[in-house]
Amino acid sequence: MKLGYTEFSFGYGFTENLLRWSAKKPAGCPVFPNLIQEASLGYDVRIDLPAAPLFFQFKLPELMTTRRAKEIKVHKLSGLSCDFFRMPLMRRDKSDQHRLLIQLETQFPGRVFYATPVLPTLGRFNAEYNAGRIHQHTAFISPQAIGPLPDDLSHHVSYKTTSSGWFCSEPRPLEIITWDALLSDIESPQKDRPQLELGELMHRVQTSLRELRGDSVRVDERAVRNRVSARRRLRDGAALDPERQKIVDELLVSQEMARIGLGVEMLIAQPQT
Repeated sequence: MKLGYTEFSFGYGFTENLLRWSAKKPAGCPVFPNLIQEASLGYDVRIDLPAAPLFFQFKLPELMTTRRAKEIKVHKLSGLSCDFFRMPLMRRDKSDQHRLLIQLETQFPGRVFYATPVLPTLGRFNAEYNAGRIHQHTAFISPQAIGPLPDDLSHHVSYKTTSSGWFCSEPRPLEIITWDALLSDIESPQKDRPQLELGELMHRVQTSLRELRGDSVRVDERAVRNRVSARRRLRDGAALDPERQKIVDELLVSQEMARIGLGVEMLIAQPQT
């Protein structure tokens, strides 16, 4: 059963709600808006704090409403009952998406996620959007936790809430991460995942994205940079100092490279010091 809203609407609502939420709680996860949002919202970036990138691949599930679903009728999976969600993964023979996300997560452990809603109807989606809480009703799933796809057949993740899920078709328990848990992980100091200053972080992100490009991921980086420069020239408001502007430009370039090359939305988290 279709949910009544689109994947694009979910991705936009998620990002916009996070922007709105972050403005109220700047110690949490300030978001750097993309080129489209930047043109209408304006933006500011704190460059004196360490930062962590977050990469989200938005996925729209189907709502399973019948007990004839294989997860219930055949496998009788714990924690699943009608109604539950089924999030499809791109088939291995159709796209390198899942493999590239696993590689990206190798470069940025615990920072790459499938993001899929736990909102069964358009009415519920609109209510949570108006309340600015779509990101809090989203399930986050690590591509590495799913692991490499075993074959070229269709596979999916089934879940009911943001507590637990299953990788199918051969069922295997899978951790579902909540927004609160994700945010807590960002704000916790971890020796094995040092947070970098924004300038250094953007260099690392762009290097990693270039390494992933290969034959299957193609991005005209020069064209991206030209678009960023053109947007800046059209933008009203006081100019930033050159060093600050350089970091702002590199953030926008990195985000466009991630979106065009991998189909993921890159946000920037700057934990409270």
